[in-house]
Amino acid sequence: MHFGQKLRKLRIEKGLTQQQLAEKLGYKTNSYISDVESGHFIPSREKLKKIAKALDVPFKVLVDMLLESRLEALGIKEPELLSLFKDIPSLPEKDKRAIINAYLKVKEKSMGSMTLSF
Repeated sequence: MHFGQKLRKLRIEKGLTQQQLAEKLGYKTNSYISDVESGHFIPSREKLKKIAKALDVPFKVLVDMLLESRLEALGIKEPELLSLFKDIPSLPEKDKRAIINAYLKVKEKSMGSMTLSF
């Protein structure tokens, strides 16, 4: 599910039409919201902040939705991995380093067990 689809779902959960959200953002028509929800583009950080305020959700909710969409586009769909990527920015530096070291060990181990076949 791309970011626009996630935004549409959130807007509907909040009980707003595209037009109502557009008006809260200062637009006369819903075309901006329609384009975002259709996946034509992703709003700038400043616009995301305004959308979060208009939807009465913390900005982090939209940032997490955007990150989740990008990760899903890369094929990462496991809830545990999605959660990990969302949590990483707020972790202490030593925990970030521990995650990186663990990843490097797993990668090294998996690369060592690979065999070449022609």
